[in-house]
Amino acid sequence: MSHHKPLITGLGELLWDVFPEYRRAGGAPANVAYHARQLGNHGIPLSRVGSDTEGHELIDFLASRGLDTSHIQQDDRFPTGAVRVTMQDGEASYTIDEGAAWDHLALTDDWRDLAGRTDAVCFGSLAQRSPDSRNAILDYLSLVPAQGMKVFDVNLREPWYDRDILEASLDMADVVKLNRDEWKRLGEIFGTNDLKNWLLDEKGVSLICLTKGAEGAELISVESHHAEPAWPIDVSSGDSVGVGDAFTAALTHHLLRTSPLDIAIRSAARYAAHVAACKGAMPGLPEEVLRAVTDQHSTG
Repeated sequence: MSHHKPLITGLGELLWDVFPEYRRAGGAPANVAYHARQLGNHGIPLSRVGSDTEGHELIDFLASRGLDTSHIQQDDRFPTGAVRVTMQDGEASYTIDEGAAWDHLALTDDWRDLAGRTDAVCFGSLAQRSPDSRNAILDYLSLVPAQGMKVFDVNLREPWYDRDILEASLDMADVVKLNRDEWKRLGEIFGTNDLKNWLLDEKGVSLICLTKGAEGAELISVESHHAEPAWPIDVSSGDSVGVGDAFTAALTHHLLRTSPLDIAIRSAARYAAHVAACKGAMPGLPEEVLRAVTDQHSTG
């Protein structure tokens, strides 16, 4: 892919993360698109905002960060989404507004065209809480070429998921990313004590990414299993918002380039740690960090 800049779409919610003292642009798929672009891909957010001040400000912000915002839909009836974020001991908890514009995604002609050119699409469960968006997301996924990579970041947010949403998403997914709590919850929902083999064998998932916070992450396929510790960096001045999305973007970047899996997970851990050392979900990182993360042969 040396002459082709991969097209990575982040499909789902786009919103304001509203902290007690400030607000920042967010939404997991939009975060992935931002980081995909920062890492040298063509990252495009696919979502919907209100035709309101908050929506225009979101689009303007993403455009100022170099993102292609031409595929973000605008809604005259429903407002731009927001999430109220509270922090405790560096960990975020979320209260998600209902009835947002991103609950009403629509599979437009330009989205259909984009799906046919997508190299990788990252999606989650939250944006599927409404029938409109769920149908648009599943229809988009069905139009992605067979060689396109579908990355499902499980990203469970109570109470906005159910078994049907998760099963349809897993059936579509090539790569599944989840944390330990989500691993346990999926096992409970689907009645299995062997989630790894259920995902790989019964669901046909190619790769599982298990993130473990300060304890690092694992990449699991039928053929191999790679464990990587968290990257050693001081994150005391940062926060955890969007760190998992940064990990997803860096992992996807390397998987599209068929990097060895040990390098892919190490690079993703390094990138996520640098994002965790910053505040907000979309920080700009220094060029030397980006070069180190995107090196397909780096072992250090």
